[in-house]
Parts: sequence; structure tokens; C-alpha cells
Amino acid sequence: MDEQWAKIEWVPPFAAMFSSYSSISINRYNLETVALLQESFERWAREIREGRCLAGQISTEPGSCGDITFYLAEVKFENLEDPEERSYMDQLPTSFRLKPEQVDKLRDAARRLLRKAEDFQRLLRDLGK
Repeated sequence: MDEQWAKIEWVPPFAAMFSSYSSISINRYNLETVALLQESFERWAREIREGRCLAGQISTEPGSCGDITFYLAEVKFENLEDPEERSYMDQLPTSFRLKPEQVDKLRDAARRLLRKAEDFQRLLRDLGK
């Protein structure tokens, strides 16, 4: 929600409230999706190990049939350090019609956020990069 609405004494317009409510739903859905994804990692790894390895011979040693690791690198605008940039990104439309300069700024922010994501850094370390 745009923080400007928290500073007024009167009820915001319906469109602003509706936008805020839909953002809350999307954020909640995203949190639940990420949690479900993380919970699924072990089950998926087990299924892959059982499909790759001979029965009773599952090994998780590096390079073995059971060497499965999932990484979840979250890239969120709320992790941007600059409040103005964070606000700019939050205001971008959620459509496939962005101006070239908006795309450039979005890609730059995503690149910086990904580089700071712990799981992405762990992936790079594990790959020896």
C-alpha cells in the first residue's frame, strides 16, 4: 500500500482501498506459495533419489545419484536499500507493457537483489563460482 494513505485523516478513495486489499491478498498468497515450495523440496528430493538410485543404495555424496539440493532465491523490492527506488519499483504496473527505461531499471534492481540473495550465493558457492 502506498504509505501516503496512512498519513491522512479521512477515508481513502475506494480504488485506493481496493488496491491495498488486493495487494494484501497477493502478498499472503506469495508467502503461502513460498512456504509450500520450501516444504516440497525434501519430498521432491526424495522422489528424485528414489527414481535415480538403486533400491537401498541411495547416497547423497557429491556427484552421487542422490546429490539433490534445491535453492530458493527470493527477489523482493522490499529488500532494496534506497526508499525512493523501492517506491518506484512498487509503483510499476504489473503488466507486460513497460517502457524501455522501466525495464532497464527493473532488470538492474533484480540483478542487485539476486546477487544479495543468500540462497543464490549458496548456489554459486556450491557450483564453485
